[in-house]
Amino acid sequence: MEALEASAFADWVRTSFVGYPALLTLHSVGMAIMVGLVFVVCLRLVGKFERIPLASLEKMLGVAWIGFAVNLVSGLGIFTSQATFYVTSGPFLLKLAAVLAGAGMAAYLRPILKREAVGWVQGGAIPGGVRNLAMASLALWSVAIVTGRFTAYL
Repeated sequence: MEALEASAFADWVRTSFVGYPALLTLHSVGMAIMVGLVFVVCLRLVGKFERIPLASLEKMLGVAWIGFAVNLVSGLGIFTSQATFYVTSGPFLLKLAAVLAGAGMAAYLRPILKREAVGWVQGGAIPGGVRNLAMASLALWSVAIVTGRFTAYL
């Protein structure tokens, strides 16, 4: 980790006028895309936003992965600036676990939506397991956001 922190890129992130602010801005935009769309999808699955067609949810998750990619790249850049701190930070490690679990849930849910969402419209009900998955996803992404903010202060 020390070698990563000592890299020219990490030094640029830490010391330049634009490095850290640019990466943090990209990270915020990526989070807004990923978490924003995942929240819309999950809230629809738990019964809110009923005017959003269920068949469109899979496509929303597809776009959400663009936000995830932006966050992955920007997050890795931010990580280089204080790698030794981040690997020992409880809030950061909890954030990372929540992000990975939330991303795993989104990856698991997307093919289910593609395959079954049209049937839910005809059958009139979203399966309880899918609703539970959506609620767990909402909780995980909320934990990721809160612990991400705590990382800077704890």
